[in-house]
Amino acid sequence: MKKRLPALVLALTLILLTIPTAAADYTFTDRSGTTRTVKDGEYSFATRVVEFIPGDPWTNIERNQNPAVTLGEPDYAGSDSGADLCLGAGGVLTLEFDVSIVDGEGEDVYVFEVGGQVEATRVEVSSDLVTWYDVGTAKGATAGLDISGKVPDGGRFRYVRLTDLEGSHSDWPGADIDAVLALNSKPVTSDWAETEIDKAREYGLIPDILEHAVMDEPITRLEFAAVAVKTYEALSGTAALPATVNPFTDCTDVEMLKAYNLNVAVGVSSNTFAPDQLLNREQAATMLARVFKRVTMPGWSFEADASYPLSFQQPAPFADDAVISGWARESVYFMAANQIINGVGENRFAPANVTSEQEAGGYANATREQALAIAVRMVENLKP
Repeated sequence: MKKRLPALVLALTLILLTIPTAAADYTFTDRSGTTRTVKDGEYSFATRVVEFIPGDPWTNIERNQNPAVTLGEPDYAGSDSGADLCLGAGGVLTLEFDVSIVDGEGEDVYVFEVGGQVEATRVEVSSDLVTWYDVGTAKGATAGLDISGKVPDGGRFRYVRLTDLEGSHSDWPGADIDAVLALNSKPVTSDWAETEIDKAREYGLIPDILEHAVMDEPITRLEFAAVAVKTYEALSGTAALPATVNPFTDCTDVEMLKAYNLNVAVGVSSNTFAPDQLLNREQAATMLARVFKRVTMPGWSFEADASYPLSFQQPAPFADDAVISGWARESVYFMAANQIINGVGENRFAPANVTSEQEAGGYANATREQALAIAVRMVENLKP
């Protein structure tokens, strides 16, 4: 019995590691006394202060002068808590979100304004910090605002600007802001990627690490390893299991261990995985080609990869073929031949950043939405 205990513990550990995380809904009581629950609302608060211009007059009470207290969930606990920002008379606060505010059912954005008096605040939204749309005034029971009819149809807005409209001359002139919440939102994506992200969700390709992520930002090695695991599971119909021995000293993530166990993700050295390192396009192509081989070629392994060539009709060379790494060339052209990963224009693939200028501009970096889009195409075009 004692000899079987480690195996039992391992099995229980694997089960616990694969239990999906619960949705982080957010419930609050609005000014009218109505209880509201926002799906995944914990991820829908402002995450960055873009700009704060204090009004005049402004408070001289230091604890109410920090704009960073408006980020995240509301936590006001009385005037001495220092959990709110005094805008000052005519003050302006601009906030960024990691979601896009969209027009949905009912109100779309909610301003948590606190204090003994409820001052009026003009609320505007923008997608680019250049064009702003006035969506109404938050005051009293109208802290929730519906953007319908005030913004272009289908618009997605990552920025909110609050402007005090009723500055007083108390110790706290102007509105006192605790937090701002997107009541209706979608992931931040490029216009072209919205349908692809919806498909990725439908196919079960979005790993936990990318839930609520900003999709148009570069993807890391760890994030892509998690996408590769989801792609393997969708193509094979088999759940991936993590490696029981982790050779890496810089990463213990279970999805990395699954990708490593599948041989689709390897380290940058024998004991280093570099989870936060950004992934380029030729690396993405290679990792997903390994997924395909793992699913369709019995006996394939990373070590024996050269003995398992891919079968496809070779497309015309890319204009930047000379800078595609030798170890990635087969994978790049396999993906191109099957319309999984396309070029970036002018018949270029952009395999890797080869100049300092390209590195600075992220020329060849794969983004999260691109990774999910190619995973979707893998499932649609290559599923056995």
